[in-house]
Amino acid sequence: MRRARRGAPREAAAVGLAGWVFADALLALTIIGLAAGGAVSAGAGGEDAHRKAVAATVAPTPAQTPTPTPTPVPTVTITAPSVPVPAPDGVAQAPVLLQVPVDGADDEAVRRAVAAAVGDLAAQGRRAAFVLTFGTASDPGAGTALARRVNAQLDAASPGVFEGSAKRDFWRAVNATSPRSGVVQLEVYLRQQ
Repeated sequence: MRRARRGAPREAAAVGLAGWVFADALLALTIIGLAAGGAVSAGAGGEDAHRKAVAATVAPTPAQTPTPTPTPVPTVTITAPSVPVPAPDGVAQAPVLLQVPVDGADDEAVRRAVAAAVGDLAAQGRRAAFVLTFGTASDPGAGTALARRVNAQLDAASPGVFEGSAKRDFWRAVNATSPRSGVVQLEVYLRQQ
């Protein structure tokens, strides 16, 4: 019975690896040689023709006096506005919370309820930057539709407060904090004065 040599697989792997390293090194040297311009021109006098072409491109041209190019100077014009522009309004971080019962009410009743809820804000000249409206209902479609209906009436109910504000419709589920369906909660974020 013959015993296998222990180092045979390791030696075969090393020889294979050496072959790939040699091939990669030869490829790298070939690429470097081509990039360095070591390629030989074919035909008789190829090197001589190459030397003449290089000399022709490097040969000095007849002396000419260069004309200086003027350096452009940038011009900056700043015009101040004739009327000072006021800084944009900030938005209060805490909303004013209002609840409006809407269940079974027509649009006119909704406008009256909203106008009554924001009466103090209108008297103070406060304006809403944006309004988040939550319609309370048992399903999302009905709640969002309720909020959309109220948002459509806000500008008419109190134009001084709501006109030009962003309005978004949301659904609020009927639960312990909002136990009745058909009530709309408004989160009014006011502009800071």
